[in-house]
Amino acid sequence: MFGRLFRRFLCCITLRRLLTLRRMKRMSSLLILLVSCVHYTHYTPDPERDIELWLNTFGQQQSFSYHYRVQTKSVYSEARGNCVIGRGEHVKGDWHYADTKLAFEYVGLGDIEYMKQDGTWKETPRGEESDILAQIKRLLQFDKFEYKGLLDGYVYQFKANIPFLAPDRWKELMGVIQISPRHYLPEFIWAGLPDSSVYWEARLFNYNKVKRIGAPIRNWNTYLVSVDTMHDTHGLRSAIKRRLDLAGADYRTKKTDEGIMLTLPKEYSSEDVETMLAPGLVNVYSLTDNKHDATRVGYLGDDITRPLFLKTKLFDENDIKSVSIKFDGVSRPYMLISLHRKFRFPAEIAFEVNRVFVGTAALDIHDKVDKIKLYLDMSYYEMSIIAACVAQQLPPLTIKKTMTEKN
Repeated sequence: MFGRLFRRFLCCITLRRLLTLRRMKRMSSLLILLVSCVHYTHYTPDPERDIELWLNTFGQQQSFSYHYRVQTKSVYSEARGNCVIGRGEHVKGDWHYADTKLAFEYVGLGDIEYMKQDGTWKETPRGEESDILAQIKRLLQFDKFEYKGLLDGYVYQFKANIPFLAPDRWKELMGVIQISPRHYLPEFIWAGLPDSSVYWEARLFNYNKVKRIGAPIRNWNTYLVSVDTMHDTHGLRSAIKRRLDLAGADYRTKKTDEGIMLTLPKEYSSEDVETMLAPGLVNVYSLTDNKHDATRVGYLGDDITRPLFLKTKLFDENDIKSVSIKFDGVSRPYMLISLHRKFRFPAEIAFEVNRVFVGTAALDIHDKVDKIKLYLDMSYYEMSIIAACVAQQLPPLTIKKTMTEKN
């Protein structure tokens, strides 16, 4: 039954030549690094089990491009866009109403959306028009994924959560998602009625290419950044600039008698600024399974349902030589932390950054190591902020918003 229905889908959405059997024997195993480990193992994908892992990894990427199409009973839309996950998106396309064609363009940054209307940009609170990731998450959130086989990718069927396509037939809506056997990320998503009279589809590609998305209306907030007189201010401006460069921020700085005047685009909130300029204090502890052996209890992500039983402090930010973000063979981002010297570590350790436990790492206990892989349950952008804090230390700063300006 599904075979006939799926072939019907492919005919309707012109994917017949895409879904072939060329890769039936491809990617039977993939060499990847163990989570936070220093030796190698083989990863053999299990499509019946790993779909949840792959979809979670999708939300952790740095960026992707997309091409989507939407067909309802009265409207057809087609657009292309770029998404930098956690920061911004730029999408441009056309709406087709009967014999009328209407161009549209949106830029979404943080909580702000810019819509181009009659040649003029208008600022509004951000909606899903400029948030393809929110659309995809809503589409996929309510159902299990039924594996249908390897057809130039791992193909799954699911019950689509996209009722606006067919309000009177929403119970009939279904979806298909295809996961790439090369990087284990979605490359095609389709949802609609079985007869394809209405549908929503997206092709995803160009993952993790460097993309910068700026606001078409340049509004800026200026902050006065100062430091306690007990701390040395020599080199402070250079340190702040390096921190913001590592975080990928757009900014301007000016040194004054009062401190550093820091100007950033409006889409960065005051909370964003404080997070980006946090000191970067790091403490790393050994973990124990027995709370009675612990000298302290912490909580992963400040979540009281995820206790960590801490035993001994192992090192701090002064022992860290460098930090970078890499991707493993299944496209998961991780922080690669290099130390000034080799340590012999216990089996599991916990990382505390700016008084928040951000993650744990399982290690090889047989050899001394000077590199640690730390996987964090967050997006690439969030991880880049933590990496920037660890890589460039700052003293405790006082940050005060002073003015807003327009270009």
